[in-house]
Amino acid sequence: MSTRALVPLLALLVLTSTAAIRAAAAARSGLVATAASQRIQNRRADAQNLSRMRNARMVLRFRHLGLLVPVRTSTPWYYLHSIPANLRYLRPWTRLFLTRLGREFHARFGARLRVTGLIRTMNRQQRLEQINVNAADASGPERSSHLTGATVDISKRFMQPAHARWVRHVLTELRDQDVLYAIEEFHQPCFHVMVYRSYLDYVDRLTAG
Repeated sequence: MSTRALVPLLALLVLTSTAAIRAAAAARSGLVATAASQRIQNRRADAQNLSRMRNARMVLRFRHLGLLVPVRTSTPWYYLHSIPANLRYLRPWTRLFLTRLGREFHARFGARLRVTGLIRTMNRQQRLEQINVNAADASGPERSSHLTGATVDISKRFMQPAHARWVRHVLTELRDQDVLYAIEEFHQPCFHVMVYRSYLDYVDRLTAG
């Protein structure tokens, strides 16, 4: 085999090795998705009485009631990527989590988080199912937690290894505090994070101390 022919093969081996290393790190941290992942998130959503968004009108109604809060397209700590204007909303505690994580990330690395997923409606989730075989269901016991507005996707696409290690460490610690549920995804490289309402109490304890 010629040297020229070896180049793409070597590049593929490097990528495969890197992916394997990252997957192993996620496994050690406990952030790997399991067959029960969607059910775990949905049980917590049910326990917190979180409604799932059926359509854009429902999103607006919840926004007017203060049950959802807007997320700015760009801040010094994070920016949104490819999220429709009518879906730039989160539960208040999830936006607080995103803001705090983004500030700490920026203070440490001088970079911003790239956010690729916020709230979704059942209609949008159904469309995602049609184009992405890895997308969660739009209904049923394994439906996506994005429907609740409590979940955010943070892209790993432009993260340096040190960035991803730090985010992984923070998410693992917060998961152990039982204030969120996090999965590190690799097909669509991101950290998928469902934040629990108890995160508000967690922040209150930190600020009170």
